Amino acid sequence: MISPEGCAAILWKSAAQAPEAAETLGITAHRLKALGLIDRIVSEPVGGAHRDPAQMAHLLKRALSDALRQFQGTNPKDLLRQRHVRIMEYGKFKEIGQA
Repeated sequence: MISPEGCAAILWKSAAQAPEAAETLGITAHRLKALGLIDRIVSEPVGGAHRDPAQMAHLLKRALSDALRQFQGTNPKDLLRQRHVRIMEYGKFKEIGQA
């Protein structure tokens, strides 16, 4: 799989078209969420994470805390089994609606 930047550089001779390439490749956050490949989308601060790393760290801390809280009291073997089932689904094809 090529990165959006690599794809854009090949197609448009510029990595500046990376967002368009990501959309075309179907690897946007919303598409990955719809496919079940990611659990949650953590929005960046206005201007991007690099503009406000402290705020981004706060947002990530909250998202990770929420995720870890979901697994409190879960038997580790059950969690591993659930993750294994999920990973084994990654290679299967299925149609999804447009977001």
